[in-house]
Parts: sequence; C-alpha cells; structure tokens
Amino acid sequence: MKPTYYILALILVLSAFLAACGGTEEELEEVDSGEDDNAVEETIETLEVFTTIFPLEDFANKIGGEFVEVTNMVPVGADAHTFDPTPREMIDVAEGDAFIYNGAGLEGFADALIDTLEGEDILIVQASEGIDLLDYDDHSHDHDHGHEEDHDHDHEHEEHGHEEDHDHDHEHDHGHEEDHDHDHEHEEHGHEEDHDHDLDHDHGHHHHDEDPHVWLDPILAITLAENVKDAFIELMPEQEELFTDNFEALKEELEQLDEDFQEMVDAASKDTFIVSHAGYGYWHERYGLEQIGISGMSPTEEPSQRQIEEIIEHAEENDLQHVMFEQNIPTQISEVVKDEVGAEAVYLHNLEALIDEDVENNEDYFSLMRRNIEALRTALQ
Repeated sequence: MKPTYYILALILVLSAFLAACGGTEEELEEVDSGEDDNAVEETIETLEVFTTIFPLEDFANKIGGEFVEVTNMVPVGADAHTFDPTPREMIDVAEGDAFIYNGAGLEGFADALIDTLEGEDILIVQASEGIDLLDYDDHSHDHDHGHEEDHDHDHEHEEHGHEEDHDHDHEHDHGHEEDHDHDHEHEEHGHEEDHDHDLDHDHGHHHHDEDPHVWLDPILAITLAENVKDAFIELMPEQEELFTDNFEALKEELEQLDEDFQEMVDAASKDTFIVSHAGYGYWHERYGLEQIGISGMSPTEEPSQRQIEEIIEHAEENDLQHVMFEQNIPTQISEVVKDEVGAEAVYLHNLEALIDEDVENNEDYFSLMRRNIEALRTALQ
C-alpha cells in the first residue's frame, strides 16, 4: 500500500504542476493575443464637420471618406430656410473642426451661428463662395399673362470647359487664429447669355436678393465640392492626395450628370414646368428651362389669390399637364392648382433635406438628381 501511496502522490503533484504550466501558457497566449489586437487597431484621426444641407453633407462624406465625421444640422424632412438650431446644437458645432454652409441667404440661422462661433477654433466655410449667383429678379416670374409668351427653346448648351481654372477668394474664418485666404481660379460655369423672362413672379416681398439653390446645377456644384475639398486639405494637409482624388472622381460624376440632364432637355417637347416653389432658376441659366413657382424663392412666400388664378390660366393656355410637388414643401396650394388645371402630380426633389424614405433607400445626391431628370422628362413631354 505504501509504495502505491507514494506513486499516487507523485502523480497528483505532477498533474498540478502541468496544469499550472498550462494555465500560464494560456495566460501568456491571451496577453500576446491582446497585444496583437492592439497593434492591428489603429486610431484614425477624423475631422468633426457640420453641414446645413444634404448636398454639402453628401459631398463632405464623399471627399473626406473615413477621415471625416459629418453631421447635417437640418433634420430629415425639415427646411433650411426656416430651421433654427437649439443652444445644445450650437455648442456641438463650436466644438467641431468645420462648419460648412451654403450661404447666399439660404440658412436663416447661419449669421447668428457664425457670430456665436467667433473666437472658437473652427473653420467656417461658405460653400457657395466663388459662384456667380443669380439675382432674384433674373428669373422671377410675373404671372401677368396679358401678352403671349414666346418661349424660345433652343437648347444651346455651351461647353462648360471642364478644364476650368477655378478662381475664387475662399475666405475662411478660423477662430482667433490667423485668417485663411484661398485664391482658387474658377471659370464662370454659368451661361452669360441674356434670357428674356416673360413671367415675373413677384410676391411683393423677397427674402432673398440672390438665388441660393446653386447645388441644383451640377456644374456649379463642382465649386461647392471644391470648396469642401480645400477646407479639408487646410485642416488635414497630410491627406491632400486622398481628398483631391475623391474630389476629382466627384467632379467627373457631376460633369456626366450635366450631360445626362442636357440630353433630357434636348429631347423634351416643352420647356416650362409648374413647381411648388421657385427654387429652380439655375436650370434656366444652364438648360433653358422655365419654372413657374407657385410659392416664391422661399416656401414661406405664398402667392395671392390673383397669382394662383394666373398660374392656372397660364397652365391651361400652354397645355401644362403636370404640377411638380417637392419632398419637404407644404402641398395645399399646389393641390389647388393641380385640381383646377386637372393636372397630374409629379415629384421633384430640391435636395435641401432628405425625408425618411430617402434615408431608408440610401439615396445620395446623384440618385436624387437622376430621379429629377426622369420627373422632368415626364413633365416636359
């Protein structure tokens, strides 16, 4: 019995020792494994960017890629004309790296927010800087149809010279640090030809001296995108090559979109459309299309009863069989016009803000603009 006892005791001691060694090896493996995981995980420094309208949000994401975190201030379904940020949202912006807004009077809250940001270490970028903006009266519409209108629809599409030299003074306010002046050469993308507008849509009060809806023109949108790119390079110069490559890819896609838009216009039998608000003047400058806005430049500029009657009259006289609604604009007055004319509803997307359906469908600037091309193809047939 005694020898057996010693053998058993020895086996127990050896088992305990081996178990302890095994545990140590496993612990060492776990430590090594953890170290490997930490080595693989790299922290990517990102820029905290705040935008005001969807095209700027989309362009910022496309250009900045993984190096930006973009928040669009105007919520889904809202309107940049009338949106007001909360104090908490203004504090969030002040803690960010860049505030990118359209300008030209679009965002009613922008001036107050910029005043609040004074002294903060944040880059402020007016994306429309360098664009030759349309005056409101350049494409306003007067529904005084006592005279016969002669819409000369010769879709002259001058070359946009896609080798443009971009010249604009891109002034950034970068907090209490030095002012940043950017001189980029921008060839004027807009046509310089004179357009005779027989329709003068004067609602008696203009909230804009200039038309801010520049993103709806794919060629002018190139300037918006370039201003975003330049801001990112200023904030993160080590990623200049990536930001530039992403911008060039975006620019190429915008130029293709412009060509597709022009092809649709060239094939259309009409050149005039009725729409819920007068936000599409740049399509006249670029493609020769006439808008009849039921509301003014801002959706809050509602027409008088007489103006509604004139729109209906004009639609009947010119066989306009569609009324174009928008995704975030109240529909009541447009419904009245549609019903009186006996027209069909077609939807345009002004791209200022998404709606829930757009988010669910993962829409971007290009998918929404191509939907607009198809909607116009229907309305202008």
